[in-house]
Amino acid sequence: MERKTVLATLVLAMFILVIDTTIMNVSISALIEEFNTDVATVQAAITLYALVMASFMITGGKIGDIIGRKKAFRIGLVIYGTGSFLTAVSPTMALLFIGWSILEGFGATLVMPAIQTLVTSNYSGKDRALAYGIIGGIVAGAIALGPIIGGWLTTWYTWRLAFAGEVVIVIIVLILSRYILDAPLETEERPKLDIIGTIFSALGVGLIVFGVLLAGVYGWWKARQPYYIGGVEISPLGLSPTPVFIFTGVIILLFFAFWERHVISRGKMPLIRLDVLRDRGVTSGVFTQTVQTLLFGGFLFSMALFFQVALGLNAIQTGFLYLPLSLPLLIASLAASRLSARIAPKIIIQAGLLILIAGLFLSIATINIEVRGPGLMTGFALIGTGGGLIASQVMNLVLSQVLPERTSETAALMSASQNLGMSLGTALMGSIVIAGLVTGATALIDESTVIPEDLKPAVISSVEENAQFLSDEELQAVLKGASPEVSQEILRINENARIEGIKTSLWGLVIFAVVGLIVSIFLPPEILVSKKNEDQAHPDDLRKFDSS
Repeated sequence: MERKTVLATLVLAMFILVIDTTIMNVSISALIEEFNTDVATVQAAITLYALVMASFMITGGKIGDIIGRKKAFRIGLVIYGTGSFLTAVSPTMALLFIGWSILEGFGATLVMPAIQTLVTSNYSGKDRALAYGIIGGIVAGAIALGPIIGGWLTTWYTWRLAFAGEVVIVIIVLILSRYILDAPLETEERPKLDIIGTIFSALGVGLIVFGVLLAGVYGWWKARQPYYIGGVEISPLGLSPTPVFIFTGVIILLFFAFWERHVISRGKMPLIRLDVLRDRGVTSGVFTQTVQTLLFGGFLFSMALFFQVALGLNAIQTGFLYLPLSLPLLIASLAASRLSARIAPKIIIQAGLLILIAGLFLSIATINIEVRGPGLMTGFALIGTGGGLIASQVMNLVLSQVLPERTSETAALMSASQNLGMSLGTALMGSIVIAGLVTGATALIDESTVIPEDLKPAVISSVEENAQFLSDEELQAVLKGASPEVSQEILRINENARIEGIKTSLWGLVIFAVVGLIVSIFLPPEILVSKKNEDQAHPDDLRKFDSS
């Protein structure tokens, strides 16, 4: 019974970590209205949440090595629960940033790596593969239930209740965590936190994702408008801040790599031993994990804009429209965890990527001002099925390839890649949507026979410099002084340009999925749990698990 209680505890913890972003995605319109803000600000909150996790996940894994994985798990839950409470009562967007994006993000950096490592210490053989499969299924389930729960609460009550509920779940998990066996260190060397390495890694990753986030407002290369920090303009040679921040982040990450080598050469313990990335199986697994979460983070954000801003649907309507994606995701994830006993996870992952790409193509073909229901929903189902196949396999595949003493840092690396993918997906799709919108709007303005020719340059310039993904109501407020004919024409152009922006973002996802498919060639080809492996697994452990 205790073994099932342990699994339920870890599953509940993972559930609340995943459900957060899906709730925010269906509550975008409600947040904009309640806090009198805009899409870019809500996008920044979603991105910062995932960014904090991506930046400090490796550090969180190392802290778990130092203080103990079970203790890190509990402390992380306390921080996460505090952030959830603060989010539930936040009176301003600034306080929501602190509670949700920062405190919950930091709490998750301790909890996520600990979950992956505690699975390996509490289960072995067939049980471990099953536990990872169930956790992968629960991740899918959280994505399935998140939009429904968030949509229902947001529409009929308030989005705040979702975060208040998370506080209750955190308390339950803390009570049940006493049944968890701690994961012992596999090395006699007492770990220490590499402070300088932590700063370099967090700053490097943070600057790269922040630069990508700014691309939607300032452009990818040439600055659409000046960028200021503390009143000082940061636009060298007229460049957008995007390449400046990305380049700086890459340089800092190179310094991080050199520093880690220096730490190892002095016989001290680094934040992470980068030689783990020399293992082609680990590297390809990390990249595949990043691509998978990038695809879902980007797709969920783009579709939230489409449903809530372009179509004007409320949160619960958006949640139900996600069901054709979410339910196949859950079913495929649970089914794939059993298939992996007979089929190599590599093959399952590649099949998932191919199905996901087919779903993206179908979605691109059917998204329009007037939604073609069956076609779009079929595309969603294919994307969900493909994502479920991938999500159930990657973590177990990679962690099964590494030495026991590297499990913790590899789990942290995988968790970091998961959240880096989510933050990059949201940031990239936000900027690509705007780029597609600007391109589409510029072409439509140029072709328009209603907008006077002498006004077109000014209108195009305004679109390029102040591009935003606006609802019809927001645009009508901007167009108060314009004539009815021009207002109607600009509304029509905006309506079509929004669709072009969404389609452009989906084409971007197709490219990333294809890259992921190419990289998956280098994944380990072994079947992890075969009949032979089951026979060699720990009989006592299996009997205990089965009898419980």
